[in-house]
Amino acid sequence: MPGRGLKAPPRIWALLGARAGDNDQVMALAEALDLPFEMKRLTFNRWRHLGPRLLGPSLLSLTRASRRNILSEPPPDLTISTGHRSVAVVRALRKRSRGRMQAIHVGFPRVSPGYFSLVITTEQFPIPDHPNLLRIPYALTPAATNAADHDDEGLRKLPGSMSLMIIGGPTLFWNLDQPRLLERLDAMIGEARSNSGSVLVTTSRRTPVALRRQIAHTLDGSGVPSVLAEPGKTPTLGSLLAAADTIFVTAESVSMVSDAIWTGKPIALISVKRSASGKVAFALNDVLRPGRRLYPQDLRYFWRALNEVGVSDQLSRPRTSTEAVITMILNRVRPILKSIR
Repeated sequence: MPGRGLKAPPRIWALLGARAGDNDQVMALAEALDLPFEMKRLTFNRWRHLGPRLLGPSLLSLTRASRRNILSEPPPDLTISTGHRSVAVVRALRKRSRGRMQAIHVGFPRVSPGYFSLVITTEQFPIPDHPNLLRIPYALTPAATNAADHDDEGLRKLPGSMSLMIIGGPTLFWNLDQPRLLERLDAMIGEARSNSGSVLVTTSRRTPVALRRQIAHTLDGSGVPSVLAEPGKTPTLGSLLAAADTIFVTAESVSMVSDAIWTGKPIALISVKRSASGKVAFALNDVLRPGRRLYPQDLRYFWRALNEVGVSDQLSRPRTSTEAVITMILNRVRPILKSIR
């Protein structure tokens, strides 16, 4: 119990869901606040497909166990959430608290930012300007709050300068440009061979199996020291980021690109190409809604914001202060924390 005259810290819930990338953003912000918080994992049933607009302030989309967990305690003073599935839950908690609870959402809630105390988002989402909206050039990720830790013994044994390639995979509107990616890999290998360096590559869960096999074959026959990593195994992405001297990353993943930027190291994007559905969607959008972002996200606006801070397909150190971005976020969050009684 706090001593007499001392104010207890606010009760903060970090609401986690099924998507690791979403959870990473929630945890990054919760840790940046430097206050105690409790993780609450949400699990959803089929009613989640109704979406946040139709669900309104409701716990209907939660499984029975998850609903029981949420209702076992009074609403917290503050929630940190992400993803559109959590929106109905946050609104229900806020209603249950009679409007006392504050709520911060990271990403695209698919409803007005007016339902939250603050929405923090990157540029690709089609959210109208709003007093409760803060746009940032790149996403919060674990790299924003966790110091890089070069903790892998195998990586420490590799010689020379290390060049890292981070590979994502196909999305609804974008596909990897495999010829361009493999051309970049060949250039990394050639530079490592000339400079007695090493090549690091990590894939993601979205990376096509055939592409991973091709990369493994290329690295095995390259004659340069190399590591091919994959999700869920060592070395971790954090270790690879810490070890790398330069970073190349496929442009379709906001979280992976943002991870690279938070390191402050020289980086370059590996361009992607429009998928068949992307070609149709962008053509229709640009004719029917010129100058407006494609729903549910338009990476062209994200890349435009990155270009303004010196991140492009040319290897260079970003012209951005990651400390300034964290400060900008905290400057918007502190008044919310102060408003909690």
